[in-house]
Amino acid sequence: MSYRHDRRSKEEFEKEIKEYTLEERSLFFMWLDLVEKETGKRPEYKDAGCGNHGELLEDNEVSTHPDFEVNGYGLVEVKFSKPMLDNVFHLKENQVRSYIKKNATILMVNGINSDIPEYTMLKPSALKDIVDSCDVVKWWGFGNKKAFRIPIKKYIWWPLK
Repeated sequence: MSYRHDRRSKEEFEKEIKEYTLEERSLFFMWLDLVEKETGKRPEYKDAGCGNHGELLEDNEVSTHPDFEVNGYGLVEVKFSKPMLDNVFHLKENQVRSYIKKNATILMVNGINSDIPEYTMLKPSALKDIVDSCDVVKWWGFGNKKAFRIPIKKYIWWPLK
């Protein structure tokens, strides 16, 4: 079993990659809709990462490059939790450090399975603060890979719908 697959079979991994990638795109478009509603203008964007349509990539084709490049926002990576978390959320340590180097922002969506998901924008300064102030743990949700344990209340969350 490869490092990327965690505890999943190749078939489970491939299915989840497709499902999660399409979910991230959907959440990104919901966020663009909100920006357009609030500002009257929809930001232009382009795909920036790899495998943005859910295709399974070989290990050597995978990168931590953020998902999108958005005019006025820069590089944006989409992350989400299915349940509405009320205590902590986790982000992979190596990814957070990579996004800081790339000056990227994480669009973090909490509770995509709830009626009204919430989101926050973790800009590079917030990511640096996570590195400086949050514990690193081996989290089961990422196959016991190292992750930052981040308090939900550390950030302001807005409804995504």
